Amino acid sequence: MAKDEFQLTGNAAAIYEEQKVPAIFRPLALATLDILEIRDDDKVLDVACGTGIVGREIMKKLGPDGFVTGVDLNRGMIDVARELTKTDPLRHEWHVADVTAMPFEADTFSFAICQQGLQFFPDENAALREISRVLRPEGRVAITVWAGPSEFFTSLARALSRHVSEEVGQKSLAPFQYAGTATLPIRLTDIGFEDVDVRKLTIARRMLDPETAIPKEILGNPVGPAVSQRGEAVMQQIVSDVLSDLSYCIEGSELVAPQEANLITGKVR
Repeated sequence: MAKDEFQLTGNAAAIYEEQKVPAIFRPLALATLDILEIRDDDKVLDVACGTGIVGREIMKKLGPDGFVTGVDLNRGMIDVARELTKTDPLRHEWHVADVTAMPFEADTFSFAICQQGLQFFPDENAALREISRVLRPEGRVAITVWAGPSEFFTSLARALSRHVSEEVGQKSLAPFQYAGTATLPIRLTDIGFEDVDVRKLTIARRMLDPETAIPKEILGNPVGPAVSQRGEAVMQQIVSDVLSDLSYCIEGSELVAPQEANLITGKVR
């Protein structure tokens, strides 16, 4: 699967915000921001911002002079981000844009963050060079990428392969199959970053009422249309298989599975 094929369609952006953001992307954003220094006057660029959860959490930490700009190639994501921040339009700005050709002047931002986007960029190095271009001298960058699939997604991929197709099962694992973490510090250094550091974060993916949440998880994923075409009976078989497989992860009314991510940080020379 080509990286640029991992796009959401239809109402998947709204489902993503409803399901994936509280289950995993907000917890990851909070865990990441607990480690990073956010300054009151930072001008922040949220790269591959999705529905804007990272930018929204950063805004809570900024002073009155802080500002958050988000970019994403998926218009549906940007539409949701704009709707969620429409009551505070003077401190947020959202753009549909390619990360390799962003519509910003050089030296615009003091901090750039990319949460779970790098693994989908067709030209990673071009994207990293563009991020460097729009950062000021001493500007900071933070990138997170998943450190392999969780038990939940491994189980889900098996069920999708069994009931839909092997191709769909493998496609569902695309966000977790990034192989570039080991070389990323060297590439960032070559582009012009210094003090590059890699550390691991572990968070819990929490799914309240998993019988309802797992179908939403699937429908908020690019494999969703392929599963929907198979009908409700197939969806229920997938859910049943996952719940049986992960019975040890059930805590009361929740399914709780650990998920690891790599956090890579650096600053412009």
